[in-house]
Amino acid sequence: MILYEINTRVHCNRFDEVSEAELSSLRDLGFDAIWLMGAWEISDGARKVSKVVSADFEGSPFAIPSYEFTRELGGLESYRVLLERARAAGLKVLVDFISNHLSLDSPWIDRTPEFFIRSNPAMRKQSTADYFLHSSGEVIAFGRDPYFPPWHDTSQLDYSSQGLRARMIEFLKWIAGVADGVRCDMSMLVLRDYIRKMWYPYATDRWFNQRMSGEFWDEAIKQVKANRPDFVFLAEAYWGKEQRLIELGFDLAYDKEMYDALVERDALLVRERLTRENEILKRSLYFIENHDEARAASVFNRSENLAALAFILSLPGSVLIHEGQMEGRRIKLPVQRITLPAEPVDLKLRSDYERILRATSSQVFRTGEMKLFDCGEPAIVSLIRQGADRVVAYMGQLGLLKRPFESLAVDVSALADALGAAGRLRLMNLLGSQSTTIERSAQGTFLFTPGAILGEEARFCLLEAVLC
Repeated sequence: MILYEINTRVHCNRFDEVSEAELSSLRDLGFDAIWLMGAWEISDGARKVSKVVSADFEGSPFAIPSYEFTRELGGLESYRVLLERARAAGLKVLVDFISNHLSLDSPWIDRTPEFFIRSNPAMRKQSTADYFLHSSGEVIAFGRDPYFPPWHDTSQLDYSSQGLRARMIEFLKWIAGVADGVRCDMSMLVLRDYIRKMWYPYATDRWFNQRMSGEFWDEAIKQVKANRPDFVFLAEAYWGKEQRLIELGFDLAYDKEMYDALVERDALLVRERLTRENEILKRSLYFIENHDEARAASVFNRSENLAALAFILSLPGSVLIHEGQMEGRRIKLPVQRITLPAEPVDLKLRSDYERILRATSSQVFRTGEMKLFDCGEPAIVSLIRQGADRVVAYMGQLGLLKRPFESLAVDVSALADALGAAGRLRLMNLLGSQSTTIERSAQGTFLFTPGAILGEEARFCLLEAVLC
């Protein structure tokens, strides 16, 4: 899946303003789905809290009172128009499922306070900074990631509650009737071991096991897919929990460690990530930008940006591209802000992104077998995608090199072996019309100089190998 993340409140004033032409353009570039980040109604309380930080903040799209399409963008009726247009264009539509928390003024707190983590010194060490006094009189925990301060516009849900689990599954079933998938926010915070450690460390095993005997995700995904087997579950995953979430039924999970390796220019770690089981690679979501990370254009220079993009699009997994990434936006927008800062559009970068997307949209990049190979340069990551009738390759400088990439003589014998080439091999540039023919050396290797088909300052090449 090639997924396009749309910051919905920034992108349009109403869902139905997204045109058929815009959606068809995305599909023509090879996208399979759009993710509408920020499609749900934001609570009044969350909006007010956000303005403590900045007067132009309009609330976090991850602090919602319940699951209703935001009236600000036309509500469910306007959303359905967008859904129908997207599906007609051949695109799936994903929305957020915010599993860990609701807003601090959610009406659920009045109706079902037992669905939330409440003050309980018998169950955990407590600090007043972690809780707020609700108007109902309940003392409720703020939602949080344990490695960061609490999110003060949210209230923490309690997944040890059987009633909450049943309610959230009902909402997932409802979403499955109005969308094609969910991107599950901070999905590892709902894992059973984490809930035990974070919220019930003083409880006995017997008590906790009676309250929460199994994993929420296992139960929820099975129930939703029983009626909608094609419904996509995408996990926002950190702490190395992506494999566990995939085991519980997620179709896809973030590969944050791959992102970090690319940012660090650590080609060794990149290769190490690619040695995992093929099934895990296929169910990983790769990215070099999303709304939580710095803009790719601010992290990588142009040639690094394109090399990293071509790399993740060459992998046997899924790829996320964030709105504004193709245009070279450099300013990261807080999710609470709905007005884009003025920035020039990088038309050349956009054109290069489009060429790479089109070049990697063919079937061999979708289903071909992947094999890593050693080209003799530690800073370069080289891989083959081999289908029934095509052999293509990615070679890219993802680490630090002392010499320009285009001037190297790299060993591509693995490509010759994949084709069964004896003495000669032709390599064609998938991003242009250039090609070169190389011959087996006296030492029995095929050496390729990227500059034979690339311009200066290139850091990668996409090749097709053919017999000649």
